[in-house]
Amino acid sequence: MRSGCVFFRISPGLGLLMATLALATTVASAAECAPASAAAEEKLQSIVSDLKARLSISIPVVVTIVPTDPLIMSVKPPDGPKDPFLLSVDAAFLDQLTDDELEAAIAHELGHLWVFTHHPFLQTEELANQIAMRVVSRESLERVYGKVWARGGTKGDLNRFLGSTAAGSTAAGLAPAAESR
Repeated sequence: MRSGCVFFRISPGLGLLMATLALATTVASAAECAPASAAAEEKLQSIVSDLKARLSISIPVVVTIVPTDPLIMSVKPPDGPKDPFLLSVDAAFLDQLTDDELEAAIAHELGHLWVFTHHPFLQTEELANQIAMRVVSRESLERVYGKVWARGGTKGDLNRFLGSTAAGSTAAGLAPAAESR
């Protein structure tokens, strides 16, 4: 007696037909996903454009959604002098964010870009967040950090990353309170 396995004899022609159908289904599924991904990238690019304008960043930034990014969301310098910066977003993490959190996460990454172009030797998480808090709330960044830490199974110190909540404290005075829209 065989242990639950079912074996079929398939003719070579039927096997080829089944393989072709399986491939066609896979290609069709990928094609159906592509417009959704393109629409999501367009939405992210629109958010980037809006935040760049509000942060007075003129450098080109292109958004891409990737299946996995070990950094979850990151901004990478250009490969060449005429190339744009690349903002890479982990697809699974993107699905976890509310609109406010998405805007906060992107503002944080653009904060890194702002610091890089103004003070390249002062690159810290706190400075990137101080720049981000010009256009988003501390609370939205707190929620993003909560999701990042939950994903990694860790917990960090919000004051270390966002600065003290004491009145008037900003890192190097770089960031006034978040603007209201």
